[in-house]
Amino acid sequence: MEQTLFVIKDAYVRLVKILTKEKNDLEFIISQAKASIELIDACLLDCESSEQYRKTMMELSSIYRDINKPRVGLSDYFIWHDNYDKRIVANNELDEIKDILLKEFKSDI
Repeated sequence: MEQTLFVIKDAYVRLVKILTKEKNDLEFIISQAKASIELIDACLLDCESSEQYRKTMMELSSIYRDINKPRVGLSDYFIWHDNYDKRIVANNELDEIKDILLKEFKSDI
């Protein structure tokens, strides 16, 4: 259980770091990623039962669905750099994070 939370937290921390560098309107996704990090931290400190863990995962799953709405969410977002090589590197990292989150939440979507 803890390992899953650590994987999700790491992905969201990386996501926040990447998106805060962008100049686009990403406040909602960033705020939801930060909320997910806080939920995970609270669970890691005080998740004593599988029921608490299940509730936390349900909340995290709900947030994940909210930030992946078509055309306005993370699922359709890409990073634009004028330099092609930088754009490829940046989007590969972003795609890796998206893949991690999808893998962790795929049974919930």
